[in-house]
Amino acid sequence: MSARLVRHPDAARLVEQRARLLAALRGWLDSRNFLEADVPPLAPHAGQEPHLRPPLVQLDGLPTPLYLQTSPELALKRLVCAGVPRVYALGFAFRGGRDEISTLHQPQFTMLEWYRPGTRVEELVEDVLGLVAAAAAALRVPAPATHRLMSVREAFAEFAGLDLQPLLDGDVHAFSTAAKRAGVDGACAEDDAPTAFGRALVSRLDPALARQPGLVFLRDWPAFGAALARLSPQDPRVALRVEAYLRGIELANGYVELADAEEHRRRWREEAARREDEAPPWDEGLLADLASPGLPECVGMALGVDRLHLALVGGSSLADVLPLRLEST
Repeated sequence: MSARLVRHPDAARLVEQRARLLAALRGWLDSRNFLEADVPPLAPHAGQEPHLRPPLVQLDGLPTPLYLQTSPELALKRLVCAGVPRVYALGFAFRGGRDEISTLHQPQFTMLEWYRPGTRVEELVEDVLGLVAAAAAALRVPAPATHRLMSVREAFAEFAGLDLQPLLDGDVHAFSTAAKRAGVDGACAEDDAPTAFGRALVSRLDPALARQPGLVFLRDWPAFGAALARLSPQDPRVALRVEAYLRGIELANGYVELADAEEHRRRWREEAARREDEAPPWDEGLLADLASPGLPECVGMALGVDRLHLALVGGSSLADVLPLRLEST
């Protein structure tokens, strides 16, 4: 299989739309005293998420390979440690793997990621609502008229008829058995917690979210899916993490950020062990910065700009909004 770069038949209109969209996103953040950081897309390390594949680059004259970054997260957190209280990056992120060319995926895509002081996911919800409204105005389309903020457990109960309680309590067998009875595709009593949860999410929750009006924000994700979010001090079975959906499209993912260096290391070690391929080196510089001077209390969010564009104009594929895109041949 190979790939080619394809130009949209109405590329000039899309370039003009995208220019207005990017200016609106920058304008909203700039007006709230965020500083834009131009972070390097290449680094000798990468994130450890089991489902992400950072593309590898070997440059002549360098003995070690470099990785195209799957997000600007690691670099931006180092800048927050350095004393930049409100910071964002807007540019390309990269993903490898066999499934990265599809209706909602491209190996290279535009991501907006920002960090600011905060301790509650509600602050990220307000940020997303403001940015989406600014984007809709720039694209000259209506902004979503409604939004809902609900826990993942509430969403599963309402939209999928499944109770997450057994899974949160560690009884994966009971949850998987219930999911199988409910008709979750591929549900198996021998699944581990992330697999059982993922099957139910894709089979039952995602299709239901596509039928919901307005923006839907899901908070309080199971602790095994915390990534680099803090766990809730009230209920350590869930993480202080929130995701935003519009028309069933996952737009954004954010956390109340984990600041403990040793906990970062422990989670990265666990994530690396779950990977099917060899894990890239982790960012020792970030771990050192987390130890000293440390990461202030902050929240952070990553938003897919191409998906935002698609969801707001009502398209069915990223091919509808990208002036140039990669296509498998």
